[in-house]
Amino acid sequence: MFSRRHLFLTPFSLLAQQPREIRLISAAPSPYTQRRDSFRAGAGILLCLRRLIKEHNLPLIATYYDSAPILVQPAEVKKLLPGAAALLIGTSVWAQGPSSISRTFFEAINTESIAGVAASTWVTSGGAHTGTATAHDSNLSTLRGMGAATFTFGQKQIIFTTDERLDGSKPGEFTLLDLWFMDGLAKAAIVNALHLGNPQAAGELWKKLDLSPIYYRGFFPKSAEALAPRFEEIRKQINAPAKTLDGLTSKLP
Repeated sequence: MFSRRHLFLTPFSLLAQQPREIRLISAAPSPYTQRRDSFRAGAGILLCLRRLIKEHNLPLIATYYDSAPILVQPAEVKKLLPGAAALLIGTSVWAQGPSSISRTFFEAINTESIAGVAASTWVTSGGAHTGTATAHDSNLSTLRGMGAATFTFGQKQIIFTTDERLDGSKPGEFTLLDLWFMDGLAKAAIVNALHLGNPQAAGELWKKLDLSPIYYRGFFPKSAEALAPRFEEIRKQINAPAKTLDGLTSKLP
């Protein structure tokens, strides 16, 4: 329910709406490492989303589903789609393309239409040159083929590498800059969930969220230290073993 404070801070055009849902779906464990990198990245995006929704009093809810346990049940997988204003699908890379597990997810839902829904994806991979762009574009192409209006965070492909690093990060750990991009995708999802097809309102909401799709012009962070106050706690949380994050996922009705 909206409090009196919400009435002063939320535009009347949004008050008239029932809360819309931004739904995240993890569609693959990480086949090489079993660290569930993609699942943990989705948890980071979810936590950013929930914080933003609360901070800006937005008529949205954010949910998170792990599809891995039900991939062999196509009828159950299809239940994950209806009702969302925006869908974010998370997968991982196998060889130099999408993993067979993520393709199983899309094949299970390939007769469903998501026309009118905004959709995007995030992908995790050990290294930056191991097929991540192929997997990312494959996911977006599939979502477009199902009728979705696909989006990214500006020019950024939302890809997180968790190995092959020289910056001292431990394998499997996400960085503060990763968290900033998770937050950017969360903001893009918010804008598309509320104002798909309304560029003027979308632009105004981007300003309210203190960001722009053209993030590289004046918005890109100047240092990791500047990001720590906002993102360090979430970073620590998603860098912990995935089992500590299982409570964030929703259950099918």
